[in-house]
Amino acid sequence: MIANRQIAFAARPEGRPAAETFIMREAPMPVPEAGEILCRNLWLSVDPYLRLKMHDRESYTPPLQIGETIPGRSVAEVIEARAHGFSKGDLVAVSGGWQDFAAVPAKAAKLIPLRTPHPTAYLGPLGMTGETAYAGLLQIGKPKPGETLVVSAAAGAVGGLVGQIGKVKGCRVVGIAGSQEKCRFVTEELKFDACVNYRTPDFARALKKACPNGVDIYFDNVGGPVTETVLPLVNTFARMPLCGLISQYDGQQAGDPRALAELMRWILVRRITIRGFIVYDIAPNFPDFEGEMTKWLDEGLVVSREHLSEGFDNIVPAFLGLLGGENTGKSIVRIAEPSSLL
Repeated sequence: MIANRQIAFAARPEGRPAAETFIMREAPMPVPEAGEILCRNLWLSVDPYLRLKMHDRESYTPPLQIGETIPGRSVAEVIEARAHGFSKGDLVAVSGGWQDFAAVPAKAAKLIPLRTPHPTAYLGPLGMTGETAYAGLLQIGKPKPGETLVVSAAAGAVGGLVGQIGKVKGCRVVGIAGSQEKCRFVTEELKFDACVNYRTPDFARALKKACPNGVDIYFDNVGGPVTETVLPLVNTFARMPLCGLISQYDGQQAGDPRALAELMRWILVRRITIRGFIVYDIAPNFPDFEGEMTKWLDEGLVVSREHLSEGFDNIVPAFLGLLGGENTGKSIVRIAEPSSLL
C-alpha cells in the first residue's frame, strides 16, 4: 500500500502559529469515485488566508477542525481518471490540500494546457492569486489613467500583481513593503513608480512624498497601522478594495480606541468607497481574465516571482515564513516531480 503523507491541524494557536500547530501523518491512498480524478500533488500553494481558518470564529470559510487536513491549491498530475476529459499524466490545478495524493471532483479541476512552460503560474498569476488581483482591482478599484494607486504588501503575490495591472491601466503605482530589499524588488523588477518601507521611522512622510497628488485607489492587504497612515492621503471619492488584513490574522491587536471613529470620519469626509471582497464572489464577472493575463505575461507587462521551497518537510516552515514576511512573491512548495521528468 502506498502511504499518503498529510499535514493536519493539531491545535488552535494563540498568536502566531508554530510547528506544534500541525501534525504530519500517513493515510491510505484515496480511491476516486465516479466523476473524480486521483491526483499526485507536485507543487503546493501556501497562503495567508489559512491563518484566518485557524480561529474558531465566523469567517468567509468554515474554521479548520482539529484533525482536518490543511486545505490549499496545488498543481498535480492525474494518475487515475474516472471522469471524461482527463487522462493519466495530465497536469491540473486543483484544491489538493497539504498531502501527497487527493481524489477531487473533475468539475473542480482546471486542466493545464499541454507544453505550458511554467505550470506553477496556475498557482500565481493564472490562478486564484491572479484572479484576486485582477478582479479586485478592476471591479472595485476601477483604475483610470493618471490616477494614483497605492498597494500594501506590494512584494507579496497578490500585491505585486495588483501594481503591475495598475501600470498596464495607466496608473501611477506606489507600493508599501517591509524592507528596503523588498522595495527595490518592487520598483526594479515589478516597475512600480515608487515603494515605501513601512518599518522606517519616516514612513508617513515618505508615503506622502511618493503620492504628491494624493491617493485615488488603495488596495489593502494588511490593515492596521499601515492603513491608518494611508487614510489621510486619500482623495475625494477614492476606492479601497479590501483584500486582506494580515496584520490582524494572529488576533486583533490592542490599539487606539478612537481608530474606528477616525476611519469613519475619513470615509465620510472623503466619500471613500470601501468594499471587502472574496475572489470567488467577483471572479466570474471577468471571463477574459486568463486570456488577458496570459497576453500580459507573454508581452512582459506582468512578471511573477516565486518563493520556492523544496520538499514535503518544508511545507510548514514555508507557511510560517510567509506569515513572518519572509517571502517575496508567490510562496510555493515543490513536493514531487512530474512523471515525465523522472
